[in-house]
Amino acid sequence: MTRLFKLAIFLILLSAQVFPQNLSRLKAKKAREKQKKLKINEEEILEQAPDIDSLQVTIQDDEIADLPTVKSEKELVDSLVIELRKKPEKEIEKKVIIPKVNLTINTIPENVEISLDGNILGKTPLSGKKISSGNHTFQIQKEGYAPISYDINVNPSKSVSLDFFMNPVYDIKFKTDEAGLIFELNSSHRWTEDLISMQLEAGDHHLRVYKLGEIIDEQIIVADQPLTFQYYLKKGTVAKPGT
Repeated sequence: MTRLFKLAIFLILLSAQVFPQNLSRLKAKKAREKQKKLKINEEEILEQAPDIDSLQVTIQDDEIADLPTVKSEKELVDSLVIELRKKPEKEIEKKVIIPKVNLTINTIPENVEISLDGNILGKTPLSGKKISSGNHTFQIQKEGYAPISYDINVNPSKSVSLDFFMNPVYDIKFKTDEAGLIFELNSSHRWTEDLISMQLEAGDHHLRVYKLGEIIDEQIIVADQPLTFQYYLKKGTVAKPGT
């Protein structure tokens, strides 16, 4: 019994010394394995990351203040939207279709040149022409006749048919042997000469005669052919066929 008891005591003491050493070794082993795993993870991360230039640049604090601020993706998108909104929208050109109507023009006499808004249409009689709705001006001209200017507002729902009678123009002479007289025709044209030539449109014309600033005579003269008008204080105006 004494030997067995001593042997048991020895084993107990021996295990008490060996167990703490084994426990320390076990902890150290686990620590080494953990460190090894961390190192392996770091190497894998470095392999997956893009290559980094080995050149390292050191930036001073005062240089950082001078660098432009890098905007985030959202800030860049927002600023782009603002810039686009600032630009004026492109105006869409709208084509306005102006309806055209048929135009017919007859004149007496015929073969008269017709212009529309300064552009020659042709000579009468005119038919089959087209004219846009709205305001227009016709010019009608023929040598030997008084020109006509005619304004019209064209209705888009109606055709236009125009007839013009042109007044002939005659060569007229006017003379007098009286002195100190002033003549006025149609309240617009004045002269003091003893003999003048003019072209008058066929029809009636108003003649006034002045002496010393006062009207001494008024009458109507008729131009219906080439004429020579002779004026006398006592007899008035005498018309003779022009030569």
